[in-house]
Order: sequence, then structure tokens, then C-alpha cells
Amino acid sequence: MRLTEFASPKTFSDIVGQEDLLNSPKYSIIYKGNFDILILYGPTGTGKSSFARILGEHFCAPFYPLHASTAGNSEIKKIIDTAKKTGKPPIIFIDEIHRFSKVQQDLLLDVVDEKYARIVGASTENPFYSLTPAIRSRGYFVKFKALTDVSLSRIAERVIKIYLEHRGLTKLSNLKEVIDSAVQCSNGDARKLINFIEASLETGDLSGLEIKGNLEVKDLVFGESYDVDQHYDILSAMIKSIRGSDPDAALVWCFKLLKSGVDPKVIFRRLAISCSEDIGNALPDAAVVLSSLWDLFEKVGMPEGEIIIAQAVTFLSSCPKSNRTYEACKSVKKYLTTNDPKVPANIVSNSKSYKYPFDHGNFVLQKYLNEDVVFYNPSNYGFEKKILDRLTELWGKRKIYGN
Repeated sequence: MRLTEFASPKTFSDIVGQEDLLNSPKYSIIYKGNFDILILYGPTGTGKSSFARILGEHFCAPFYPLHASTAGNSEIKKIIDTAKKTGKPPIIFIDEIHRFSKVQQDLLLDVVDEKYARIVGASTENPFYSLTPAIRSRGYFVKFKALTDVSLSRIAERVIKIYLEHRGLTKLSNLKEVIDSAVQCSNGDARKLINFIEASLETGDLSGLEIKGNLEVKDLVFGESYDVDQHYDILSAMIKSIRGSDPDAALVWCFKLLKSGVDPKVIFRRLAISCSEDIGNALPDAAVVLSSLWDLFEKVGMPEGEIIIAQAVTFLSSCPKSNRTYEACKSVKKYLTTNDPKVPANIVSNSKSYKYPFDHGNFVLQKYLNEDVVFYNPSNYGFEKKILDRLTELWGKRKIYGN
């Protein structure tokens, strides 16, 4: 059994760092069970999952822990079917509930409205932005505070005591060193704190652990770590693979992100940027396709939604590429740092000299800027080749495109 299981809080009073909550009227309401949907939100490793589990034990109710990134509607329906047969309404705990799609959140409404179960959700994001209005109107919200160094030290002392008792030991000579190092590396996350302690005590050599920044340690006890630097490296690798038209590599990095627990919304946001930065007008419909796939994903959710993500990644990777819109964006911003262009007289409001293009068969040569500069220079790839040909035909020698 892992140390995190040994050391997990057994009662509400064991939860360190949330004393304000445990002494508040909100706690009394929760303790009495006066809620249908309870949303616990705050930083990672502050006790939200432990609070939910203890709540299930307090009510002697069946407790079903789910994670929103992997749980689908079928799991929830199975739980409800069991509850109907046994007549015991369970507590369904949904970690990272903000990842649930609107359709999945609507299913939760049916569950609580029919009194089949109570829902306890945990979120590291502001639930007032990520949850539907219907869920928010029925929800009871409790904020968990970030753990202070003092709270983390208290947790560390208790965890080490439990570890020593379990090993039949009575003393740790470098106790302060272990505690200080664990607090420093935990970044306010009690779970990371305990993992660090377990790794350092099992190896018996703090100097043998690699510490990266203030995040996870890489050790031989609890497997591969995943830190923020690696997170951004993998995101970068995914986008560069898409830019390089390698759908296979892009899939690997995308699914490694999903495996690590990254919110699919983060991936879709980066794909949206890639649509304009790397594909642009080489295939303008790429943005439309991605937007449709994103909407479809929101309706389906995980785990089935990973197929939709895979389609988005392989599609964008296979599209013709152009960064000319991105380059135009940078060029015009640079131009405006040293230039203050004035509007030509022919296109000011109520100008008498303005030529309406549709009176001249769709296009007419006239000034739209007082100098003939080119910021957007279309490429020869995909649909953008047609844009290049059209602009070249229209502007002739006035503007030189294609260089």
C-alpha cells in the first residue's frame, strides 16, 4: 500500500489547512447532508478528494469516485441502476468536474433531480465559469485554500510518524531536512509532499533525488514524474509536429498530454492557434472544421471524445501549411511601432472622392494607405495560391506579391 493511502485523512478534523471551513456554518450544512450537488474547488492537493471520501463514510453511503477525463455517461448510468436496485442513494464523486461536457452535466441534473444520488465534484478551476448555469443553481460551493508552509510541515510530521510506525522505526535523524525539502518541493500540494517523503525515505538518500524547480521529483518509488517544463515541451512538440505535417508524431504527443491529465480544452486552444498560425489561408476551412470538432467534443466528452481529438490532430497535421497570416500580423505590429499612418482623403468618412468598387466591376485602383506596403504576402500553397494570383492580378506593379 502506498504512503498516500496510509496517511490519508480518516476524519474531517484530520484535514489540515482548511480549519476555517471546518469551523464555518457551511460545514454544518454539509455535515447534515443539506445539499444535492456539492462543488469543492481550489488548488491541487488541498484535501478535496479526502473530504469527499470522508463525507461518503459519514453518511454510510456507497461512494463512487470517478475522474471526468475518463468517466462517461455509461459509468454514471450503471451506478444509478445499482442504486435503484439497492435503494441506497450513493455519493458520486467526480474529480475535475469542470471537464464534463454540457451533455454530461445535464445527466447529473437528472440524477439529483430524481434523488438517485448526491454529486460531489472537485475542480481546480473556477466552477462559476466552467459549469452550466443549471448545475450552478443547484450547487453548494466550497473553496479550499492553498496550503501554507506551516500546514504542509504539520502534514509532513504526521506522515513521517505514520511511516516510521509502519516500518517499526522510532526516530529519523534528518527529520527537519526531510520536512524542509518536502515542503519546498511540494508547491503547496499535499500529495506531492507525501510522494516526496516516500521517495526520500525509501531511497534513504535525499541527495540521490533529482528535484526540478519546485515541482515533482523523479524517483524510483512512484514512477514517472510529470512537471510543468515537460508539459510545455510536449505541447510544443505536438504543435511543431502538426506544423511539420507529421500526424503520427502529433498523435503521440497529444495522447501523452491526455494520459498525464491535461484538460482537453488546453489542447483544443493550442490547435485553434495552429489553425491561424501554421495553416492560415492555405486552407481557411481548417478553422471551421476544428471549431465543429471542438463543439462535437463538448457534447460527447471523454473518454469517447479522444477519437474526436485524434481526428482534429490528424486533420490539421495533414493540411497544407502557410504562416503568412502570422508573419503579416508581426510585420504590421512592427510597422506601427515606428509609423503613425494617416487615413487617405479618399476613404475618410463622407469622402467625395471615394470610388465604390462595385460601381467598377468589383475592384478599382485607389489608395487605402498613403504608401504601397505589403504585410500579407500569400504563399504558393493550397488555397492561398489562389489568393496570391488574385491579388497579383488586381494590384499589378502597385504592390509586389510573391517574393
